[in-house]
Amino acid sequence: MRRPITVMYLIDTHVPPLVKPSVGGAEKQLYLLATKLDPERFRTVVVQLISSEASEVTVGRFGTAELLHFPTRRFYSPYGVRQVNRIARLARERSVDIIHTFFEKAEVMGWIAKRLSGVPFWVTSRRDLGFKRKKSYDRIFKFASKDCTLCIANCQAIKDRVIEQEGLIPKKVAVIHNGLDVAQFRSSLNGGAFRKEIGADDNAPLIGMVANLNFQIKGHQYFIEAAEMVLEEIPGARFVLVGDGQLRRNYEEMARSLGLQRSVNFLGKRSDVAEILTQLDVSVLCSTSEGFSNVILESMAAGKPVVTTNVGGNSELVDNGVTGYVVPPADPSSLADALLKLLRAPDRARAMGSAARAKAENGFTVEAMVERHDQLYQSLLSKKGVS
Repeated sequence: MRRPITVMYLIDTHVPPLVKPSVGGAEKQLYLLATKLDPERFRTVVVQLISSEASEVTVGRFGTAELLHFPTRRFYSPYGVRQVNRIARLARERSVDIIHTFFEKAEVMGWIAKRLSGVPFWVTSRRDLGFKRKKSYDRIFKFASKDCTLCIANCQAIKDRVIEQEGLIPKKVAVIHNGLDVAQFRSSLNGGAFRKEIGADDNAPLIGMVANLNFQIKGHQYFIEAAEMVLEEIPGARFVLVGDGQLRRNYEEMARSLGLQRSVNFLGKRSDVAEILTQLDVSVLCSTSEGFSNVILESMAAGKPVVTTNVGGNSELVDNGVTGYVVPPADPSSLADALLKLLRAPDRARAMGSAARAKAENGFTVEAMVERHDQLYQSLLSKKGVS
């Protein structure tokens, strides 16, 4: 009988032993993948390279996956070098077949550990268009790319970016979309209580956007400008912003300066994002740069029409005129027009929301995401005759 395939995942951030909508996209997908691969055919080891002053490796588990914390501030420090050697030794001890890396630090350390340990396959991931990625990492990866077996992008737009800017040949880049537990997005929130919390009338249209407020590329300013235009036509509409970050005060002041403080609610970071999405009439994501948006997918699963911008993988998710509308980025007038179309035709908006949910259920499940990785991992080993 063939032994289980052992996959070691390396990630720069913390992967919590619980999946909620508030958990980051890559962390959420890694948790689902590591815990839902068939344990009879796969052994999974998750190594977190968290910045920390701690010096000891700590060990735990979630589900069937082994979980290890390797505190690492900088991979190029003497301590970082020692941690790379520890990872390589761990890979040999666990007879690792595949190292699969998430984010830049993990990528560099995973590449070196692969070379030191003799692990046959290195798979890396790309989950955005690189707006936070330092150019130095691209230069390192171009040098290391000869050792990269495969890069997994979570949408076609990111695949195109990797081929164009990082020099990988097309056959070395695969697209696997994120997966979602659609059942999680059935409402358990008391709609009346939520409306009371935000001071909205029972019949007021609710338009919402879920995004962190740390980066201007999320487009909150365009959301607020579009809100002003919509309110001129539908004064009773209410707008909610879910998320927190260093730019929150700026946007709150912007809303006040436009006289929108009674119509635009800043809810901060919430643990009930899934429930809030089910209470919206329309969900918005108006980023100027985006990879594959989990928020769009979650909004679709909640049965809501989505208005989004034509950047990154957004148009792979939203079928214009079918499950929502796709508008130009940085264009609040077009955003407002799309919102008004939906708010003035509630029956059509509900039909679009139903179509969005059906698309999420049919094409973007956790099971589909895990199965695609399963097939990919097995194909790598079968080609090399590893058993």
